[in-house]
Amino acid sequence: MPSSEYYRRQADTLLTLALIAADPAVSARYRNLALEYKMLAASAGEDIVPPRSLTDNLSSAADRREGD
Repeated sequence: MPSSEYYRRQADTLLTLALIAADPAVSARYRNLALEYKMLAASAGEDIVPPRSLTDNLSSAADRREGD
């Protein structure tokens, strides 16, 4: 499950898109999606374990292959 921070960043991006959209219908859709993401962020709560970076995931996968 994505982190609450991920959902908040997505909501911010959608709000930015809503501001620059020329079509009012598209702008409204972006705002609605942003609201949904903000609700997902609230339901996700605070993350207990910080997300790992992509390089951490790749290095651990390489370590497992070397040990086989």
